[in-house]
Amino acid sequence: MSDAYNKGEQLLMDTYEEGIKGVLANLSELSPHIGRYIVEFFGQVFTNPLLSFTQREMITIAALTSLGDCPGQLKWHIQFGMKVGLAPEEIIELITHTIPFSGFPRALNAISLAKLVFEELGIQIAIQDELLNAGNIRETGLAKLQEIDGEHGTQVLESLAGVAPVLADQIVDFTFGEIYSRSLLDAKQRQLVTLASLTAQGGCEPQLRVHIHAALRVGLNEQQVIEALLQCYPYTGFPKVLNAVSTARQVFEHQK
Repeated sequence: MSDAYNKGEQLLMDTYEEGIKGVLANLSELSPHIGRYIVEFFGQVFTNPLLSFTQREMITIAALTSLGDCPGQLKWHIQFGMKVGLAPEEIIELITHTIPFSGFPRALNAISLAKLVFEELGIQIAIQDELLNAGNIRETGLAKLQEIDGEHGTQVLESLAGVAPVLADQIVDFTFGEIYSRSLLDAKQRQLVTLASLTAQGGCEPQLRVHIHAALRVGLNEQQVIEALLQCYPYTGFPKVLNAVSTARQVFEHQK
């Protein structure tokens, strides 16, 4: 076996032995080569220190949530995410964060699946609605929009002013006043989740451009942005990631 396979096998055996053995057993008769590809992917990508294991699993769970039709794989990665250090509360929060980008139905399905995983593992969590009495959500949203997106966020709002001002209000109030203002994930984590969600759906290059700018603004570097996009390709396919990388290249060149 290749060096990548050996590294991937060691990683998976150390973290989620029963999970990878189940995957390989299911593939053993009809497509053992796919099992090898999966293990080699973990050996090639997860050993790159640009992103931590927990960051990679946040990206993966967000991408699978936003794809919306991969319950078996999403369940596996919720379990694996906890094996590499994601707290159940963080998993719920990152799924919640995808709502403005991939919609309520996909997030609701993912939350239901996470709830099932937690019940099977005997995990009990109780998350409070921390923004229930948060005060002026518009003021909070505008401040958070400026913090995360800066001038690029302002340009988005201005482009909607004469056409769909209600949509602009929802972006401020809900996306930034509610979602981005929750405390459980930091700005870097939220931008990794956002990049994954937009990449997974494809066709969101204008929005991806804004959020790549935001990722750099909150402290992720260019290499980490690219690594986040590359983390998505086994789940979304190459075309969506190629489009996302092309968008990132344009952003980087514009910054210089």
